[in-house]
Amino acid sequence: MSDLVFALISGGVGAAIAGGIMGLITYKVKRHDEKADRQSATCVLHTTAIRYLMLYIIREECEKHIQRKYISYEDRRMLHKWHELYHNELGGNGDADLLMEAVDALPLRIKEE
Repeated sequence: MSDLVFALISGGVGAAIAGGIMGLITYKVKRHDEKADRQSATCVLHTTAIRYLMLYIIREECEKHIQRKYISYEDRRMLHKWHELYHNELGGNGDADLLMEAVDALPLRIKEE
């Protein structure tokens, strides 16, 4: 009888230990997944913020040159680089395309120092 009680208690203790270990592993995996999700969400947030900053820079620079009614080759080239980065690398949605068309229509002048 004592062997049976010992076997039952040992089996129960073993099951409890195994369950505890599995619970700990599950907890660690879940925390790792949550951390990865937070990092992914943070990355998306940073990309979105950079995209809006780039759009702001492009808009401000384009409007400055449009009001002035001319643009230098260097400024136009830089605007195209910013627009390419905004549109192609950051997933811009075309908000700056019309501004870039207006800038491309401006006459080129030597940059005033």
